[in-house]
Amino acid sequence: MDFSSTVPPLSPSLGSPLSPDEMKLLAKLEEQNRLLETDSKSLYSVNGVVKSPSSPKIFSFEEDTWGNVVKEWDDWSKRKVGQLKELIRRGIPAHLRAVVWQLLCDAQNVSARQQYSELLTISSPSKTLIHRDLKRILPQYLLFQNHNSTSQEALFNVLKAYSVLDREIGYCQGSVFIVGLLITQMSEEEAFCVFVRLMKDFRMRELYRSSMVELGCCIHQLDSMIQEQLPELHSHFQTQGFHTSMFSSSWFLNILLSSLPLAAALRIFDIFMCEGLEIVFRVGLAILHMKQTELVKLDEEGMVQSFCFQCLQNLESQDLDPDRMVKAAFQIKYNPRKMKQLRKDYASIKAKELEEQEELNGLFRENKHLKQRLDILEKRCSEKLVSQLKKELENTWLNEAKSHSTLKEMKAKILQIKENELISSRLREAEALTGLKELKQHIKDLESKWQRQQEHCGGQQKVVSVQNELQVDLLSARLKETLAQAALKESHHRLLQLQTENEILINQLKRIKMQVSSQQEHLEQLTSQNQDLHNHLQQSRQQFVAYKQNPEEKQIEEAGNMATIADLQKQITELQTQQKKESQTHLGWHEAEHTYNGREWAQSINIKIHPA
Repeated sequence: MDFSSTVPPLSPSLGSPLSPDEMKLLAKLEEQNRLLETDSKSLYSVNGVVKSPSSPKIFSFEEDTWGNVVKEWDDWSKRKVGQLKELIRRGIPAHLRAVVWQLLCDAQNVSARQQYSELLTISSPSKTLIHRDLKRILPQYLLFQNHNSTSQEALFNVLKAYSVLDREIGYCQGSVFIVGLLITQMSEEEAFCVFVRLMKDFRMRELYRSSMVELGCCIHQLDSMIQEQLPELHSHFQTQGFHTSMFSSSWFLNILLSSLPLAAALRIFDIFMCEGLEIVFRVGLAILHMKQTELVKLDEEGMVQSFCFQCLQNLESQDLDPDRMVKAAFQIKYNPRKMKQLRKDYASIKAKELEEQEELNGLFRENKHLKQRLDILEKRCSEKLVSQLKKELENTWLNEAKSHSTLKEMKAKILQIKENELISSRLREAEALTGLKELKQHIKDLESKWQRQQEHCGGQQKVVSVQNELQVDLLSARLKETLAQAALKESHHRLLQLQTENEILINQLKRIKMQVSSQQEHLEQLTSQNQDLHNHLQQSRQQFVAYKQNPEEKQIEEAGNMATIADLQKQITELQTQQKKESQTHLGWHEAEHTYNGREWAQSINIKIHPA
């Protein structure tokens, strides 16, 4: 990009070619300027004799030329732009630097000049930060080591005044170096006016924005220039994962002032005041070109530790010659059209990134909303599930109480049945005892009758001996027959009773077997339904997880999934409870069947014993 177009009132063109006389004049000016660089605020003669401000001034022909430039500034800035640029590139005389800088940026017409005293009285939110940075930065750089307390106070005042004037930008750390250099050349108020103009017309305000869009654009342009003109170094940076922004951000934020000695910084700032940020690209690339051999030997850690701090940030230790540096800078290829295209490309990249970021922010917001909705639904679902579980628990307690009551009733009925059976058995036993007593009484009657018969027929024993024996045998046989009939009658009665009970129990067993078969079929159906519900629940959970991973799903599907999960959990709970009850019932039926089989076996044993 053509940076000189941002610096009023100069145009980007270099004007007409210089004549041989003008070239000789500029060469002499360059030679004399090297003598004037040692003291930025003194006046020197051509022979190097120092003169006080009140003493007569001896001017050379070159000084007359610069004096003419200052005197006829409007003509030079409009019609002799090329010659003026060439003069500035060769160096501005030290005693004219402050005046020329103010003319280059039109600082005399800054509207904030009248507000400076008032701005100093207003409190700044950056006051503490400025004090802290000054204490930390000033002792570290040669640029500020000659600053006395007065100049440090002036530096603080200018920084504070601007932070109050432009509250959107406020204070930036890189401005310490720029304002510090201005304070070495001019008064406090003049430095403030020049700095205001630099921020407004030299893109410095855009560089200091918190969004850093302009800074990112400059770094992108510099990286493209390195890739084109120093491909080996750029490839080494890429291989080591070392981005250009790691060392070039400070170059643009403080115009290389933190990396250069004072003499070189003044020469670079002269050109910056005339041509803008273009000189930063040129000098930065020239430095990289000079240090390329050293840099390609360093790895990432070595470049972080040595590259940034030794090779670039502390170039003052190498006593770099300003003329050599400026000459090397203007040997760098700089294509304004390509810089404009790179700016457009970067703007397109940032626009695309902004769209992606907006889309991503939208997705984040939607995701956040969905998470909040999900939390609400989960909370509602959990509350509903807890309520359902409470109701189910209450129903379970009621069913358990009913079961206990039914069990007590059944136990009472069983006890009553047992008492009835005991009474019946006792009645039967009483009837059998009564019959037995009657038989015994009948036997006694027969025996007494038999004795009376014997007593009556005692005299006739011999006559009727045969007859008596037969009668005795007959009576004995009848007695045995009577006893056998009584035992048979009792056994027959017991057999009928056992047969009746057996038929009743067989019918009950058939009904129980039918119920067991039915319940087994029902249990199999419930197991199958339970398995289907488990599968459905797994599918629902998988869909729910997939839905959580995909925030673009509709919220209605989310609510439906949560309701389905709640219903499935409820059905599973009911099925598990019912399955448990069925298992207990099935176990009770098996116990009943086992009890009946044991009773039938015992009865069959009793039936076999009684006839014996």
